[in-house]
Amino acid sequence: MTIIRVALLGLGTVGYGTYTALMNREERLSSLAGKSFEIIGILIKNKEKPRSIDENVMITTSFDEMIEKGNPDVVIEAMGGIEPALSYIKQALQNGCHVISANKELIASHGKEIMEIALTNGVRFIYEASVGGGIPVLRTIKELLGGNQIESVEAILNGTTNFILSHMRTTGDSFPKSLELAQQKGYAEPDPTNDIEGLDAFYKAMVLSEWVFGEQPAWEQVTVQGIKGISHEEILLADQLGLRLKHLVLIDSHLNVEVKPVFVDKDHPLHGVENVDNALRIKTDLLGYLTLQGAGAGAEATASAVIEDLLSIYLTKENKNYQYSRITKNTYENKAVTQKVYLLFYQSTNLQKEIISQLHAQGDIIKTDQSSILKKAYILFKGDLTHYEHPLLINKYEVKIYNHSTSTLLIQPEKVN
Repeated sequence: MTIIRVALLGLGTVGYGTYTALMNREERLSSLAGKSFEIIGILIKNKEKPRSIDENVMITTSFDEMIEKGNPDVVIEAMGGIEPALSYIKQALQNGCHVISANKELIASHGKEIMEIALTNGVRFIYEASVGGGIPVLRTIKELLGGNQIESVEAILNGTTNFILSHMRTTGDSFPKSLELAQQKGYAEPDPTNDIEGLDAFYKAMVLSEWVFGEQPAWEQVTVQGIKGISHEEILLADQLGLRLKHLVLIDSHLNVEVKPVFVDKDHPLHGVENVDNALRIKTDLLGYLTLQGAGAGAEATASAVIEDLLSIYLTKENKNYQYSRITKNTYENKAVTQKVYLLFYQSTNLQKEIISQLHAQGDIIKTDQSSILKKAYILFKGDLTHYEHPLLINKYEVKIYNHSTSTLLIQPEKVN
């Protein structure tokens, strides 16, 4: 049986999870691929750190030594960051190695360049694990939806933020306390900035935009909001309306991309996506809507995607004829635009008449309420609030209503004087 020599770059959470999964599934993978997969070496930073690694596996701090002595067929990059990962990937491809990566930041910023190098050298660069954790998002889009034209994507792409928001709602704990628990469970890094500020989801959104539509929007034009400023009081008040807060990636075929917290109603397919799960709701012209859901954080979820990438190198052919297509801007010119729904939170228990009259001029006030205990009031509003501001306004959230015509939230707007 042919032996496929595999080199692993990095032995952190993702790297060790991948190593363990490959070692534990050696027989199964060989049976599926008709080839034997052997880990020949692991690149690490500190050789003195104790690790539970098979004694026959080369451990090195030198990438050049890994390539020269190990002579790998496949390199799995699990280091993260831009450099030295980018240089290592380029060198591996130029040496005739297939490369697998879960590095969403690297792929978002240098993916096209890397793909060109892979094509030039007749090898493959595969990165399913960079988006959606263990969910086979990219492969589903290209291999199973190739005949469809994708119109939009709504997605939860960060398991850490989804866990934090779920925990805040179910326990009433504050954001700092929920973040601390996520770190204790290993869902959040010691420095959680990329997760809680929305950068991790942003990088994944750029990878997804490139994959679906063949290009990315200008990064500075993308709205990116994290979850750091969210209070548990807002989540609890919204829960009384059947609304749950999700940190969403929103992409349409005009390359409008937003990464922000959004409330979804109880009928929305993403309403029940809780804890560390990720999910995507893809709208196409033929199929309509398709929802994919699965684990989005943790070593095993990412290892699952890496292993499937490894198998795909030897079981599938790369679809080089895939056609990217985007709907032109004038396609929807004659279609009615559904007004957006917003949930507004104010630092007051007494909504002033001036606030009410200002909103009446811009749309419909659906519901108002306040909590003297939480010292906040909210307004559920339908209309245009693109440029709305008020000194007492704390937060303004978009609300995704699954079906405007049947939603019990929107049937009879509240008459407020």
